[in-house]
Amino acid sequence: MSLFNNNKKAEGLLEDRGLANLDRDAFWQVRAILSELEEQQLLKNSKKVISSDYVAEKATASYLRAIVEQNWVLIAQNDQIIKSLNSKNNTPVKKE
Repeated sequence: MSLFNNNKKAEGLLEDRGLANLDRDAFWQVRAILSELEEQQLLKNSKKVISSDYVAEKATASYLRAIVEQNWVLIAQNDQIIKSLNSKNNTPVKKE
């Protein structure tokens, strides 16, 4: 987890990908995903993935786990969007 011991590094990585304005919960979830990938050295050196079958299987499992975690983040964000849209649709519009 060396990359993400400092929040500034995580924020910089997210900013590079257009994700600088994540809410606090999403930020921590994404940070955890990136930390796990960094711990497995899968963010830096893609050549490591093909160096052996064991490493390739471990990398594949880590990538798949990251995708599952990302899906949970997307589900939570979609739920927030739906709730926000529903609350706007259920609020009567004032005519002046």
